[in-house]
Amino acid sequence: MKLLAPQVTLRIFATILILLGSLSKALANEFTPPSEIPSSNIERARLVKALNEGSTPEQMKVAYLAELALLTSSSDTRVEQVESLEEKMAQLKRSLDNDPELNAALGSTISFRSSFYIDQLAKLSLFSRRGNRMMDRAVKQAPFNLGARLQRGISCANMPAFLKRARYAVEDLELVQQQIGGKYGEEFQAFVEFYLAQAYERNDQTDEAKELWGKLTVSETDWAQKSRQALEKL
Repeated sequence: MKLLAPQVTLRIFATILILLGSLSKALANEFTPPSEIPSSNIERARLVKALNEGSTPEQMKVAYLAELALLTSSSDTRVEQVESLEEKMAQLKRSLDNDPELNAALGSTISFRSSFYIDQLAKLSLFSRRGNRMMDRAVKQAPFNLGARLQRGISCANMPAFLKRARYAVEDLELVQQQIGGKYGEEFQAFVEFYLAQAYERNDQTDEAKELWGKLTVSETDWAQKSRQALEKL
């Protein structure tokens, strides 16, 4: 039996390692979908209320994500409610420390606190920086986790343009839109596209914002009226 030359054997071995590395990378790059939460505030509130002592950490996470969506979409939210949610998320983080979606949601909650201090630059800067760092770390840790990308995208789309975070919102929400599309239903897709249009507007991409909001105005979703109002303000 003729043995292969050492140089040939090494080349074959190196090729196998490269192929295995590429396969591992491809598997690792599979996108993780975001947690599903109700699209209506009534259902979100019901989900939060259903939490009890027997709830698992995963159930608690989904409820807290729903509560965050509930608070950020309401005009009556008080800063005390946001602080309470931040404390609950921080406590849950001890059980789900490596969960990118939860970490990004906690960062989003902290950033949301800054919106209550528009006239207090020091606090606004403190909370926005802390929240942004946490969201950026979560996305860096798991760039293919669409839950983390969605949390950062929505949060950055809501931030004032002068904070220069709109480009992250565009990047994240375009990715979510491309990877999920209508898989979660028309209401979820409209939700993502509404905030993507808002990110476009704050990123000086006015034509893209008009086109996307214009599309949503003729949809049969809860975001049609909000899109009409957004277009009127442009």
